[in-house]
Amino acid sequence: MEKQPAYVLHSRNYRESSALVDLFTPEYGLIRCIGRGIKKQISKGHTLQPFTPYEISFHGQSDLKTLEYFEPSNIPIILRGDALFSGFYVNEVLIRALRSEADVEAEQLFDAYENVLLKLNTNVELTLRLFELTLLEHMGQSYEWGMDFKTGLDIEPNAHYGFFPEQGMSRVSKAYAEKQPNMCFLGLDLIHLANCCLDHPSTLNMSKRLLRLALKPIIGFKPLQARELLKKFREIGS
Repeated sequence: MEKQPAYVLHSRNYRESSALVDLFTPEYGLIRCIGRGIKKQISKGHTLQPFTPYEISFHGQSDLKTLEYFEPSNIPIILRGDALFSGFYVNEVLIRALRSEADVEAEQLFDAYENVLLKLNTNVELTLRLFELTLLEHMGQSYEWGMDFKTGLDIEPNAHYGFFPEQGMSRVSKAYAEKQPNMCFLGLDLIHLANCCLDHPSTLNMSKRLLRLALKPIIGFKPLQARELLKKFREIGS
C-alpha cells in the first residue's frame, strides 16, 4: 500500500514485542493495526507517539491491519497543561465516534483534527467546540441550532430551549428551564452558535454543555478517561 499521512490516537502493548495501534488517516479514517516487533524499532529511536504527524503503510483485509512502515513526517506538536489533556480528549472522542466507521474516508475531519492540535495551546475551549461541531457534521448529526424543530420557527433570543437528541432544539417553559438548568439553553446563545459566533463567554459555556449532550449518542455514555485525568491533574496542582 502507498504511504499516507496518519496520527496515533492510542497504542498499547501486545504480547512481548508488538503493539496494537489506533491510527487516524484521511483516506481510511480510523484503522487499528498490529505493529509486529514494534518495540524493537522504538528502542532504536523510531518513535510512535500521539500528536506527531507520520507517514505509514499497512496491509490487511480484516478489521485488524498489519502496520508495515511508520516514519515521522514532521516535528511533534507539543501540547502542555490543559492543552495536553484536551488533546487526549480529542483522541478518545475520535476513537469512540469512529469505531463503527472503520475504513471510511475522513479527509475533512482529518484536516480539522490537525487544526485542533495546532491551536489547542492558544484557545482550548473555542478550539474544542469548533472541532466537536465538525465531528457531529461528519457523523451525520449536525443540527439546526437556530430553529425549533417542532414548530419550524426561528429561535427567539429571550426564550429557553431543551435539547432532544437526533432532533434538535425545542422551546420549553421558563419554569422547566429553572428546574432543569443543565438541560436547557437560552435562545440568544443558540443563535450565536448557529452563526458560529462562539466568542462570547456565555455562548462558549453554553456550547460546552450542549455539545456534550449532542455527542453522547455517538461516543457513548461511559465517562471519558481524559476528563478524569484532567480532574486529577488539576487537583494535584491546586
